[in-house]
Amino acid sequence: MDLPTSDWFFDSELWEANRSFIWSKKRIEMTDIAAANIPKLLEMKPGESILDLACGFGRYSLPLAKLGYSVTGIDLNPSFIEEAGKKASEMDLNVQFKCVDMREYIEPERFENIIIMYNSFGYFQDPGDDRKVIENCFQSLKPGGKLILNVVTRDLAVACRPNRKSRNWFEDSDGTIRLEETTVNDDWTWSTTKWILIKGSERREYTYGMRLYSTSEYIDMFTSSGFINPKTFGGISGRPYDKEKDHLVLVVHKPNE
Repeated sequence: MDLPTSDWFFDSELWEANRSFIWSKKRIEMTDIAAANIPKLLEMKPGESILDLACGFGRYSLPLAKLGYSVTGIDLNPSFIEEAGKKASEMDLNVQFKCVDMREYIEPERFENIIIMYNSFGYFQDPGDDRKVIENCFQSLKPGGKLILNVVTRDLAVACRPNRKSRNWFEDSDGTIRLEETTVNDDWTWSTTKWILIKGSERREYTYGMRLYSTSEYIDMFTSSGFINPKTFGGISGRPYDKEKDHLVLVVHKPNE
């Protein structure tokens, strides 16, 4: 299995070319509902501060700011940060957006809540970088702060792709044909996806990858970094979690000092 380049996530063209696929119209339309459920799941108080880690173009940051929360969004894609900032200005929302790598971002004890939504974790080939992100989050949370993580786990990948490989094709509304091949390595720790986009005589290829952790490994990573009270859910609505059917929604707390 060929791995993507170690810094594939810096490729702005990949995100833009595949935007309608990654963030479908239906998924975007559901964002306001999901965003409204986040404060309930985290038992947030009005006006609390939120860090939206890997915020993209503000899909969660903007609706949370509309609800009256103090939001900071970070992402390493400059075009997404520019777009999010422009939308915030047009909507007259007080949101801070910053273009920065999550591995380098720490603001000690600034935030009461951190959200890591929709597979925005596990991009790095070095698992030590994932650990660094978790440790950064711990430092950036105020005592008693809460964090929510929304990811695909190894448990779900094994259940949905037992032979380690899948191939699909899709057609976008603009006529672009998208071929997708996903392959998981032998020990189920890494998933590589190749996209081929065909429109008329034009053909483009992109490859990205995600590290796969089991539910228990996620819980261990966070608790061994100082977090407490891990709770698992099968969705932002707070429904019970089935590890072979659901994306993991994990809520953890930083202890009060």
